[in-house]
Amino acid sequence: MKRAQLLVLLFSMMGSLSVSAMQVDPDPRTIISPMDRSVSPELDILRVTADVSPDKRLVVQVKTRGEQIDGDDDDYLLLQILHEKAYVLFIPVSKEKGDRLLIYEGSLQAERHTLPKVLIASTEPSLKAESDVRHIFRGAEFTVPVDWIDFGGDFSFDAYTVKASIQGDTLIVGNVYDQARKGGAGERRFSAITLLNKICTPRGL
Repeated sequence: MKRAQLLVLLFSMMGSLSVSAMQVDPDPRTIISPMDRSVSPELDILRVTADVSPDKRLVVQVKTRGEQIDGDDDDYLLLQILHEKAYVLFIPVSKEKGDRLLIYEGSLQAERHTLPKVLIASTEPSLKAESDVRHIFRGAEFTVPVDWIDFGGDFSFDAYTVKASIQGDTLIVGNVYDQARKGGAGERRFSAITLLNKICTPRGL
């Protein structure tokens, strides 16, 4: 085989290995969710990204295929954080309902990526006092304080659109319309410190 042909073959193999490596070790800062035209655009999650703000807050942005100005009172966009417990921060899908933040918690499920069906209002002061949520164009942005995170534990996040009802201090999750980590975007858990280091790394690296 000629030298030029050998070099072409070598670079092709290196490219294939790089693609495989990217598939095996996806960026933990981002979830790319397949489009699902069986649900309404405002309920179809397309992307979830995590970043750290200059004031030391973890910012998780959830983007959907469309948006809703008004609509069903019981439809919610929620962020689930798995960190010793299952924490749920959620906001109405309808922008007409405002940006009031609600936080609930529940036990981790046997299958850790499963969303609990029944949760209770969170009693963690720092999480309740320093977290926030707001509607953005086609989605929502959730923030939690970095100081709240226990860096000795695991940490992962996911996003859902659901039908849910609030009964006193209890959140009851009914129908799940969409989940960000569906299909090939299965759950990946990291130590909290590993995930935070990755989030703080410039995107090009």
